[in-house]
Amino acid sequence: MRIVLVWMLFPGIWAVSGPSQVTAHWGSSLSVSCSYQQGYKLHSKVWCKTYFFKIFCTYMAQTDGSEAAVTQGRVSIRDNHTALAFTVTMRDVTAKDTGWYSCGAVKSLWNNQWHKTEVLVSEGKAEGARGWCWRRQREDGKHCTEQNLSLTPW
Repeated sequence: MRIVLVWMLFPGIWAVSGPSQVTAHWGSSLSVSCSYQQGYKLHSKVWCKTYFFKIFCTYMAQTDGSEAAVTQGRVSIRDNHTALAFTVTMRDVTAKDTGWYSCGAVKSLWNNQWHKTEVLVSEGKAEGARGWCWRRQREDGKHCTEQNLSLTPW
């Protein structure tokens, strides 16, 4: 009864949903899929890093409402209108990427729907340089060379 009442008072409150937490290993890629309601299909989708008590956020990637993939730095975002979902990928994550993020659908300045996700990045150095390079080769297709071996995560 209370949930129905809340939904009636704030009908867009669950317009965007996604995982509450995701974890990635240092140097790998991280993907987050967020879904949205039909009414947000042709509107801009956003991935941002929150700050100041998770009230404000800095946009990291944003679509224009189309299904075209957008890449801004290490972050890409792509909307799938058929699935009513968009996927955000962050490449080469580091400990600095740990924190709270929001995926959102933007209809207007005052009509935005958000879902918060906590991103965790594990920072172990359990592998030696060659093991780390082999894992990178397996994950993103890069070949191990002496130059790659100098790029260890520690």
